[in-house]
Amino acid sequence: MVQMMGENGLAVADESFIRDLGLIIELTKGSIYRSMGIPHPTHAFFETLVDLDVNEDDKTIHSQIDLNMLEKFVEMSKYLEDDDDDDPEIS
Repeated sequence: MVQMMGENGLAVADESFIRDLGLIIELTKGSIYRSMGIPHPTHAFFETLVDLDVNEDDKTIHSQIDLNMLEKFVEMSKYLEDDDDDDPEIS
């Protein structure tokens, strides 16, 4: 997939692309682990950010990412990173 993207002009060697791909790989690994019954830290992440709508009539399932929750998560992470800088040094 990455090779095909590169062949089609995507900058697959850019740091941002590599960072994004790293997250995609880890999320995919979490999905595989779940199907095998193996715990993975991404499971709680999925459950928090992905809403499922099950149609009982035709047994279809639709998913939607809660982008507002994702935005809150990112903002909270920034706050926690900034908060670490204010801790006093311990000798």
